[in-house]
Amino acid sequence: MMDSSKRIPPSRYYESTLEWINHTQNENRLHTLYPEIPIPSVMKEEEWQLLVDKPRFSNKAFVADIPDGRVLGDRAVISPDNVLLWDVSVEWAKLAPEHSIFQDTMLPPVIETDKTVAMLNHPASKNYYHWLMESIARIHLLQLTGIPIDKYIINHQSFPFQLKTLAACGIPMEKIVRPNDRFHLSARRLIVPSYVNLPNAWSCQYVRNTFLPYMASDTMGLTFERIYIRRKHYRKIVNEDAIFGLLSQCGFISIELEALPLEQQIRLFYNAKIIVAAHGAGLANLVFCQPETHVIELFPPSFMEPHYWMLSRLMGLDYHMIVGTRENPNNFWSGFDNLSIDPRRLLEVLSCL
Repeated sequence: MMDSSKRIPPSRYYESTLEWINHTQNENRLHTLYPEIPIPSVMKEEEWQLLVDKPRFSNKAFVADIPDGRVLGDRAVISPDNVLLWDVSVEWAKLAPEHSIFQDTMLPPVIETDKTVAMLNHPASKNYYHWLMESIARIHLLQLTGIPIDKYIINHQSFPFQLKTLAACGIPMEKIVRPNDRFHLSARRLIVPSYVNLPNAWSCQYVRNTFLPYMASDTMGLTFERIYIRRKHYRKIVNEDAIFGLLSQCGFISIELEALPLEQQIRLFYNAKIIVAAHGAGLANLVFCQPETHVIELFPPSFMEPHYWMLSRLMGLDYHMIVGTRENPNNFWSGFDNLSIDPRRLLEVLSCL
């Protein structure tokens, strides 16, 4: 018989799953796997601007085994005492009290299961970087616990890179559940790994070791030493013709990553010696580079994130950054801003490599 009380939305939240563990004295249901890890050391004065108002530690990594835990769509994990677990239910650009579940008057009917279910939803799962370095890295945490999983709740979009990476991690399609807006599941055991907020040593090693063998399956043989990553959509370089004109004279090839399958992207970055690119998700492939590969990341001054600087430091790459001029400002999100780059500054950096 359906428990109608489970249709009542939570009215409060735990800031973190660890708070729920402590409050309910369920320490035996917590698998603590990695401590907080400090970010890499700054090596150049200019790199400090990447760290303004940014965290200086990667999250403590754990897996929680939640009895009668619930999952609502792709947006919420609910504890047995009907409280939102905010740290694994994050909605971007919202604080915990602003979570959409607090606007609901009634939740969809709940499906009960006696299976052991793992929750791997992510608010940015369609983004290549967030999928590869955050969603996939959480699978490693599940694997470390040794808990047999019957089903995986994953809000993937059936993109080829998503399906290939899930298969490489040993998760068959028949075990995957894609939640829709009306999805509301109560599991006898809900297994929830912590979010991965920043690149770190263990996440990088897991991704690299799991997917680098895919390079061997690439029969196209893309092996260029100098590559320029061209962006198809937003955050485009408005003077790209001038920039690539300079780069082509230095032996660079222009690549559009969206057109390449996973294995070709891996091979491309593994064999590259110099990579020039505007900040974007495709730079997640830096995890596959060989040590001492040169990286030049291009930024608009309005949107500067440290993820690929961190990734470069963790993988032993030679990282450089150029902050250009903001072009065509976007009123919705500065991450959509275009940029222009001074060719003289780019040539100056290239001459030092």
